[in-house]
Amino acid sequence: MQIKDSFIINAPQEKVWDFLFDIPKLSQCVPGIESVEVVDDKTYRGKLVIKVGPIKSEFRGIVKLLEVEAPNRIAGTVEGDDKSSASSVKATFTGSLNAVDGGTEAAFEVEANLRGRLAQFGGPVIAATAKKLTADFAKNLRAQLE
Repeated sequence: MQIKDSFIINAPQEKVWDFLFDIPKLSQCVPGIESVEVVDDKTYRGKLVIKVGPIKSEFRGIVKLLEVEAPNRIAGTVEGDDKSSASSVKATFTGSLNAVDGGTEAAFEVEANLRGRLAQFGGPVIAATAKKLTADFAKNLRAQLE
C-alpha cells in the first residue's frame, strides 16, 4: 500500500530539519509514540500505540535511515510488529523538505506491507488512519515550530 501526503509549516527549512532530528522533541509530536531509543545516528527503536478500526495495537519496531541529505531529504525503512493483533509492518519511506513562500513544505511517501489481523481492514481504513495521524502530527509540529 502506498501513502503520500504533505503539509506546510510556517518555519524556515533548516529549523524544521533540525527539529526533525531532535528525537525527544520529535517523538512528542508523533501521535501514539510511547517510547523512542536512539540506537545510533541512523537507527531508532520505539513503541507506537495506534488504533485501527476497533483494534488497538502496540507496535514495537526499528526505523533505519538509509539516506540523509540535509536539509532536504531522508529515506529509510521501518519494521515492526504487534503481538496482540499478530500483525507486522515493513515499509520504506522518503521524506522531503522544500522551502516555499512563508515556510517549508514537508512531504512524504510510504510504501507499506501490512500483514496479520490489521491487514484485514484494507486500504481505505488504513489510509484514513494514516491521514488522521499525519494531520495530528502536522498540528503538533506547527505548535512547536511556529
